[in-house]
Amino acid sequence: MMKKLLYGCLALSLTAVLGTGSPATATVPYGSLSGGIPGGVGPGLALPSSVPGKEYSHDVDQETLAPGGIADPEQVIAWDGSGGVDDGIDYTGTRPLYTLDDDVDAIANRRDHLFKQLIANDDSVDMAHLIFSHDDMISLYPPTAPPGSGVLPMPFLVPSGTPPGVTLVTGKVIGGAGELSYEKAFAFSPPSDQGLWAKQPDINAMPLPRDVDGVEVWGPEPAFTADADKYSLNVDFMSGTSVWSYPTGTPYISQATIAATVKTLLGPFPPTAVLPYPDFIDGEDAINLDALMVQDIIVGSDADDSFDRDPAGGIGDRIIFSIRQIVDPMDPTGYYATGSELFVLDATTGPAGAKFLAHGGHLWDKAYALSDLALPPTLVGGNAVIDINAIEAISQDVVPEPTSAILLLVAGVGFVLSGRRCG
Repeated sequence: MMKKLLYGCLALSLTAVLGTGSPATATVPYGSLSGGIPGGVGPGLALPSSVPGKEYSHDVDQETLAPGGIADPEQVIAWDGSGGVDDGIDYTGTRPLYTLDDDVDAIANRRDHLFKQLIANDDSVDMAHLIFSHDDMISLYPPTAPPGSGVLPMPFLVPSGTPPGVTLVTGKVIGGAGELSYEKAFAFSPPSDQGLWAKQPDINAMPLPRDVDGVEVWGPEPAFTADADKYSLNVDFMSGTSVWSYPTGTPYISQATIAATVKTLLGPFPPTAVLPYPDFIDGEDAINLDALMVQDIIVGSDADDSFDRDPAGGIGDRIIFSIRQIVDPMDPTGYYATGSELFVLDATTGPAGAKFLAHGGHLWDKAYALSDLALPPTLVGGNAVIDINAIEAISQDVVPEPTSAILLLVAGVGFVLSGRRCG
């Protein structure tokens, strides 16, 4: 009870500091942007202003109607990459069996482009670039109460923008919590080649985003048309569902399945572990999905709304996901999950066959997060690790939408295509 009261008081204090959003200002209208598909793979990064169909979720969810930055649960924002925005999907009222108006904390399309190219398999290396964001609130173990001491860590606010950005213990500087960073594909770059992809003013010029907690790209233009048709809500155990389908409003993947997947790779859930934000939650209810990519490839009458195995035993529907940071003050590392582990789940093999994402010349596992995604103790005055909360994939460039089948054929030569309806 004392721990719950402690975190409750800290949450109230932080709410007073952060408020529910950025100061109210007039938003910049969404500008015109050509449609397109991922182009050639290579070491370059397509510019945010050239990648079509971009949507993001903010923590807390916001609407863009003037004056902008007003809290609006379950509202997704379309962004053009040059600071202009518009209201996208609003999931409110679309779920028949769970009607609570909650915040969205992960979005994806059922057939995310470049999903397969993002994963390094046994016989190939990853060829698509990962883009990601991270939470603005993480846990910090001060020198007086280091990991393993049994004392709960304290909240730490991560910068939202660049400068200053976020300096990692490796010396790399990535974007803030209101921005999008990248890790280049290992096929073209050295291991863990990371940096800033989209600045705050690129994503939303007014008001600047404080915490981007979901991202979806490669949709149709204009991006405020419905594309993010898979999503997660703020606290999964309340509904028992970690991923929902839109527009049916039906469960896609249960919280129990996500919990089983996490335990397969991180081990049994310890009794001393806890999810401190947005509220004190212990036990396996603390396992909460907050970043998502989807590859729904099994066809059928309702296949897009169900997570299906391949009847022949091959690759089934798959997701890449992350969960919120879960601290464990009795663990020598300070964490059950840093929140920056990226898991790959295949419906055919189920949780028992889950793997960590292999990308950028390394596994996105707990050991990597602790070694490469920690913050320098000399800068933050303790031990802390960032918490990934949004993921997507991009290519080197963009192929404009062809105007005919002939142009599509010509454009396809020399390019890697991973269409939403091609698996």
